[in-house]
Amino acid sequence: MAEKVMIMSSVHIYNDSRILHKQAVSLARAGYDVELHALADFGEKWIQGVKVVGLRPHRSKWERLVNGWRLYRRALSSGADRFHFHDPELLPWGWLLKRKTRSSVIYDAHEDLPKQIHTKPWIPKPMRSPLSRLVHRVEKGLAKSLSAVVTATESIARQFTDAGVRRVEVIKNYPLPMEVEPAGERDEVNRILYVGGISYLRGYKEMIEMMDHLPKELEAELHLIGPLQHIREEDRDEERLREKKVFLHGRIPFEEVKGWLSKGKVGLVCLHPIENYRESLPIKLFEYMAAGLPVVATDFPLWREIVTGSDCGLMTDPLNPEEMAEKVARILQDPERREEMAEHGRRAHREIYNWQVEEKKLLQLYQELSGE
Repeated sequence: MAEKVMIMSSVHIYNDSRILHKQAVSLARAGYDVELHALADFGEKWIQGVKVVGLRPHRSKWERLVNGWRLYRRALSSGADRFHFHDPELLPWGWLLKRKTRSSVIYDAHEDLPKQIHTKPWIPKPMRSPLSRLVHRVEKGLAKSLSAVVTATESIARQFTDAGVRRVEVIKNYPLPMEVEPAGERDEVNRILYVGGISYLRGYKEMIEMMDHLPKELEAELHLIGPLQHIREEDRDEERLREKKVFLHGRIPFEEVKGWLSKGKVGLVCLHPIENYRESLPIKLFEYMAAGLPVVATDFPLWREIVTGSDCGLMTDPLNPEEMAEKVARILQDPERREEMAEHGRRAHREIYNWQVEEKKLLQLYQELSGE
């Protein structure tokens, strides 16, 4: 009989690419009986061999916490052999679950939580540093009692190993294989894309201002695809933005992202130079590469190593819209060089930055924990 795995999230939507399309589907294909509980507007549904059980989306922070209790109750009655959860607020429930069931319990840390505290606009600035230190102690303290911690980057992993967590595995959020239209065969529209959560710290205002500095003859369009996060009403006037050829698409289904990537000419990942982003590995960067989209990216040392090392784009100062525009224009104005960058990005994805490499680590971790 196949081992049953229950994957849980009280924050992420059910079709999150890392949780469903990569981890859950990979485990199901490897023979595990996988059940995913996450935010959804339905009761139950089967997707690629994974049983998805909906959790009512929260309308407040209080209800978000209550969802943690709901997941804990579901976990106790699930009959699962192991549990894999994806949100820091589920750590106390994971700790209880480990004590109650003695089963394998895995915490998946997507972000550097202590550093993230410093970017939250709703937390008063004087409280951010002490709260960050407290969060660090609590997160690592609870994690020590679990079977394993999975992290998205080496820098996050170091925090857990330095705190004495016994099993830490880095499983990067590299993209799935992506078949899209070759760059040289795309239509003539100069579409610039940004895909992912949209906020001021992720370059919202600078990307829009960049459009004022692009040569008019390029007739470029900027398409921002993803949910707006804490964007003021006066900065999201869609009619005014359309006059600048800026288009807001909001969150779109995972299956539609590929279609947009096949229409683009340049992908932007111009996050602000804050500590939380310096050693991050944003999925959008690798999705652009997989889709053959030349990249214009913030000039962080780690990102420079990836982008310049693969020769698939250009680096920029994300706080300088004029420089961003110059780098974008340089790519758009040179089709031959753009095609070279596109092919280099696709090759780097195939050889290095792809989910198959990370899938092996996930399956190896599960195999090693099977004796618990």
